[in-house]
Order: sequence, then structure tokens, then C-alpha cells
Amino acid sequence: MELGRLKRRARFQLSNNGANLALLYMMTMAFYILLFLLLGRFSLQTALIINGPVLLGFTIYFLAIARVEKEPRTRKEKEEKDKEKKLKGKFTVFGMEIKLGKKIKINLDTAEHPYRVSLKYVFYGFKYFINAAALYIWTTLLILVWSLLLIVPGIIKALDLSMSFFILADNPTMDIRKAADLSTKIMKGHRKELFLLTLSFIGWILISIFTFSVGFAITIPYIMTTYALFYDEVKKQSIENGIIAEDEIGTRRLWEY
Repeated sequence: MELGRLKRRARFQLSNNGANLALLYMMTMAFYILLFLLLGRFSLQTALIINGPVLLGFTIYFLAIARVEKEPRTRKEKEEKDKEKKLKGKFTVFGMEIKLGKKIKINLDTAEHPYRVSLKYVFYGFKYFINAAALYIWTTLLILVWSLLLIVPGIIKALDLSMSFFILADNPTMDIRKAADLSTKIMKGHRKELFLLTLSFIGWILISIFTFSVGFAITIPYIMTTYALFYDEVKKQSIENGIIAEDEIGTRRLWEY
């Protein structure tokens, strides 16, 4: 599996979603800050339960972005498109269309753009609250138990379970233990690839920390979309190699949630 290709594809898939990603970052930060202010010392326990549905919602959203069928444009086509927009006094910043004139107009409407995924799907994780919360607690406990042995077994178990929420996103009513087991199955032979893929994001993570977490508005979507593409690739290979049956893990479309 060519990891560089996955990352390039992730960046391409994220284009035209800049406004939504900025809004998603602000909403998430506000949510957790409010949670801490309202619940104080109980916020950590509450977060352990809430994190599951939040993570499932993020997974559904970024899987949708990864699966949008986009046709790459040549450099010439892109230059011609940009030139056309400039003639009309328009340019784009992080997916936001800005029109210059007597008044500056900023278009944040994402509904009509064929390559943008609506933020409403982020909240779909709460439709399956119990399953999502249970899977988060279950996988966290498993990783914690394995980490008590040594750090390396803990990392291996984390890699094994890394696709659990992607599987749940495709099958939100699936038994959580089955989702964890299927994740372990499809990750056999792919742990090293995911480990190296994760290491390749260390620079992005450090920059995000040094920018007082603002950089995570870009880094988290980049990582999540790359993981979503990785999941689809691993799932496809696992079915082709007979590791899992085709009907064990579905591919849910957005209108089916």
C-alpha cells in the first residue's frame, strides 16, 4: 500500500471543505470547554461516555469526505478555473468563496457544492449513542489492559482496534465485540503500515501543539480522512484475500443512517 498516495488523496478529498472544517473545529472546542465548565471534576467521566458518539460522528463525516467521487483536475484546468474566478472578482480561501466589489461577500453556503459534505453528519454518532459509547469504553479498556503488560503490546492492541469505529460507522447496529474482532482481523499484516502512516503525521501534530491547538483544525481532518482511505483499502484487500466475507462489513451510504 502506497502511504504517500493515501495522504495526497486525503488532501485532495478535503479541498472545498475548508469552511466546514473551520466551523467543525470551533464547535468541537466550544463543546468540550462548555462540558468542562458545567461539570467540573465530573467532566472527565462524562467525556469517557460522550467521546464515543463524538468519534463515531467524526468517523461518519470523514468517511463521507473520503468516499466523494472527485475527478482530479490537471494543472492547466485548475489555472483556467482560477483565472475565470479572478475575472469575476472571486477567489477562495479555505473553501470559502469571497467576492470582491463595492461590498465584500463571503459565501459559506456548502449545500450546493457537489464536493462538500454537510456538517449534519457529524451529529449522526448520537443516533447510535449506546453502541458508540460502549465501543469507546470497551476498546479503551482493552488497550489499557494490554498496556499494563508493556508499552509495545499496548501499541499493537491499539493498532488492531484502530478500525473499530470505521467498521461501526459502516454498521452502526453491529455488536461492539464483533466490530473490535473484525478490526483485528483486517489489520493483520497492516499494523506496520498504519504505524508508519501515524508516524508521518508527527510533524503536523507538533506544529498544531505549538500553535496552541489551532493547527488541529487542519491536522485532525487530514489524519481522519487519510485513515478513512486506509480503512477502505484494507477492507477491500481483506475481502479479496478471503480474510473476511463481503457481507461481514457493509458500506453504508449517507442516506441510510
